[in-house]
Amino acid sequence: MVMVKGGEFVLNLVERGYSRAGISGRIVHELGRDIVRGVYKPGERLPNEMAFINRFNGSRTVIREAFRVLSAKGLLEARQRAGTSVRSRSYWNLWDPDVLSWHSAQDLDENTIRQLFELRMIVEPEAARMLTQKSRIAKAVTVLEKNYFLMERAWDEKDFEKVKSLEISFHLMLIDYCGNEFLVRSRYAVQLILQHCQHVLSNNGAMALGAARWYSLILEKIRQGDADAVASTVKSLVVRDRELIDQATSQETQSASEVA
Repeated sequence: MVMVKGGEFVLNLVERGYSRAGISGRIVHELGRDIVRGVYKPGERLPNEMAFINRFNGSRTVIREAFRVLSAKGLLEARQRAGTSVRSRSYWNLWDPDVLSWHSAQDLDENTIRQLFELRMIVEPEAARMLTQKSRIAKAVTVLEKNYFLMERAWDEKDFEKVKSLEISFHLMLIDYCGNEFLVRSRYAVQLILQHCQHVLSNNGAMALGAARWYSLILEKIRQGDADAVASTVKSLVVRDRELIDQATSQETQSASEVA
């Protein structure tokens, strides 16, 4: 969740994830990342245990424990006399924060981008709408105002990495404080597509400054308790992000074609 520490917002991005400590943690995260990013493809049989023992300098017991963790996340399947293989993506637990973190925000395929934008369009406007309920407005406005103040200060100081972090935290606050624990589980998926947007549009300073103005408008509508207006504003921001990503992708494709 979002925490306040010394007047600064700190976004805890490791909630509920499997520990990275020790050999077992290293195996789970490195092998999980390899699977999600296509080093080992669905249906492919993994090398035998000895290959991983040599790679990670771990014991057979530790390797098997890591396999069990990845199996519980839906990534692996072990069959007697058939070995361990990668499961179809349809079996992966895509709500799992580790599975989402193993995706590369820089290299999402178009199908994943489309689905994540669809998720944003469903979740973010409705989460913002829920913040306009009388029991939630005061708390939501307090945290969002502080976030926006820090965002403006970071812009003045030209600390653009901090601006990017605060932009993501603003979006996640809409979800974190909506009061619906099921919607909150979507925050990791929303975070992934926001990171992708920032990567693709990182050189467009005008875009980021424009987004800051959108956040000011969202905050104003929540403060006013205008549910329909804030939902509409957030929807417009999501549509705008999608259009900017499409434009950037089209320009990149055109440039590559001209070079070829």
